[in-house]
Amino acid sequence: MQARLATAVRRLREERGWTQEEAAHRCGMTTRLFQRVEGADVNLTFTSLARLCEGFEVDVALLFPSP
Repeated sequence: MQARLATAVRRLREERGWTQEEAAHRCGMTTRLFQRVEGADVNLTFTSLARLCEGFEVDVALLFPSP
């Protein structure tokens, strides 16, 4: 599950041409936390998941694509 989320977040960021720093800022989180999300190295809280959705302006379903 974390790997799928990490892949989706990285894809969304790259599609927008954002750096990790810019994406983290837009999502209201630290760059280090954002890097951990992309590295599938963190269990996100509901709040962090909501911030990702708001920052990328996407529905949560886009962060969890089918395998």
